[in-house]
Amino acid sequence: MGDLFRALLSGIAQAIVGLHNLTSSVFGDDSGVSWGLAIVLLTICIRLLMYPLFVKQIRTQRAMQALQPKIKELQAKHKGDKETLNAEMMKLYKEHGANPFAGCLPVLLQMPVFIALYQVLHQLGPRLRNGEYTFHEEKFGLSRDTIESFMSAKIFGAPIGAGFQSNDKLLGFLDASPGAVKVVAVALIVVMAATTFFTSKQMMGRNPNADASQATQQKILLYVMPAMLGLFGFQVAIGVLVYWTTTNVFSMVQQAVVMKRLGPPDATPPKAKGAAPAAGRKPANAPAGPPRPPKGAKAAVPPRPATPAGEAAANGAAADGSPVAAAKRPANRNAKNRGKGQRRGGRR
Repeated sequence: MGDLFRALLSGIAQAIVGLHNLTSSVFGDDSGVSWGLAIVLLTICIRLLMYPLFVKQIRTQRAMQALQPKIKELQAKHKGDKETLNAEMMKLYKEHGANPFAGCLPVLLQMPVFIALYQVLHQLGPRLRNGEYTFHEEKFGLSRDTIESFMSAKIFGAPIGAGFQSNDKLLGFLDASPGAVKVVAVALIVVMAATTFFTSKQMMGRNPNADASQATQQKILLYVMPAMLGLFGFQVAIGVLVYWTTTNVFSMVQQAVVMKRLGPPDATPPKAKGAAPAAGRKPANAPAGPPRPPKGAKAAVPPRPATPAGEAAANGAAADGSPVAAAKRPANRNAKNRGKGQRRGGRR
């Protein structure tokens, strides 16, 4: 496990240097913009690699939210019997294709990278030797010049290797102002906490099945998580804050885009696998109906069934054998119309 973690640390360090080689061609080798952009690009690459897992996380969260009414029913039914309750809940998740652990995958995969970056910046930082700070001669395959350039690079006057609690002696070694470091660190901490708050707020507002207790728990986490991250931010270097802030901003935007594409969540529970189609819907393998007539053509009217009266009328006689009176009416009408025409013509 130790060798694997050391390989991860070396990989993170080499990735930052490789991305810095791209940005330094524009902003310079020792520029804080070059090294800061290298961390930002590393963050974006990691987030893009985890995009399919992120979409799966959103779908899983929605499925779990939709199943809340059924979960409550099981909890009420098997109250006091945890073994049966767990078995029934796992059965429910399996039937509806909901995996409660899938929502944790992006966080679980991202944490090793975050810890590795924290360790890289911590171990590359200056060390006290005989009462004086000095840089490593070689670490993670990086030369002393590269390490010095990385740790001393300033973002708005704050070195990447320094933090809010860095002592004056270290800041003097890095040629940095304590005030500038504290201002930049606080600004990044505020952005990091705010983006965490709004990202959680996005998910809270889209849970139609949340009850009062769940809403209370979500509100507690809504304020507790940003506060915890804020306290944590005072303990780490500026480079770690850049990574974490970029992750939060990217996650907030990505979540908004994905949720817009997926549409609003459905309050009804997802259908179980193999369930019958809903009423009014035609099954996928249902036989096709009669062909529709071409567009613009009139549908053929089926002939009416023949009756004795109808057959007799068609032959010019009534059903009892007498002449059809209706057949004489057109002739009488035509005669009257001719008479009217003659009288009108005479008057003229």
